[in-house]
Amino acid sequence: MILGPQWSPDGMQIIFGIGGFPLFDTFGHGPAQVGIVNADGSGFHLITFGPNNNAFPSFSPDAKRIVFRTTGPDGEGLRIMNLEDRTVTVLTKDYDNFPVWSPRGDLIAFIRKIGDDFEIFTIRPDGKNLNQLTHTKGNDAHLAWSPDGERLVFTSSRMGFKDEALLTDGGPQPYGEIFVMKYDGTQIEQLTDNQWEDGGPAWQHISSK
Repeated sequence: MILGPQWSPDGMQIIFGIGGFPLFDTFGHGPAQVGIVNADGSGFHLITFGPNNNAFPSFSPDAKRIVFRTTGPDGEGLRIMNLEDRTVTVLTKDYDNFPVWSPRGDLIAFIRKIGDDFEIFTIRPDGKNLNQLTHTKGNDAHLAWSPDGERLVFTSSRMGFKDEALLTDGGPQPYGEIFVMKYDGTQIEQLTDNQWEDGGPAWQHISSK
């Protein structure tokens, strides 16, 4: 299984998680690892190995490093890899996931499990200035930076249910609405309002030419 593909800043490569993922039927595939491939499909290779489940990578703006999440016997949290020498440094050690590197390079946004909810955080690539941006009931996730690094678009279940929920595998799929906020968690705006689950938002880059 392949999840969480992201383009390199120059559009020449795609990075992603490949292998087994929790919550999916991927028996026999082993833990997910981070893979990379050229835009034309050539040059596929893995850049992480070992017993941990490694996935959801994101490039730094200069494409020299990636951030990814890891979980398993070797610990959990976010890791940063230098792509030139493959050295890995520990960024966080909590139940963190879905990191996205700001286009400005100054912040990494991610989600952290707090009790039964997932909240949005940011942290500097050097591990300083950890900041919790959301403090709501429900889950906040599916993050994407605006091209200028000023805002984050995300999905939230904070609005609850607007209709009867369908039961799947013993539990309902929470409905989600799309929100946007500044990089510091202020100026939150709700963009969608319906009874369906809205998720996976992205930004369209408008060229100045």
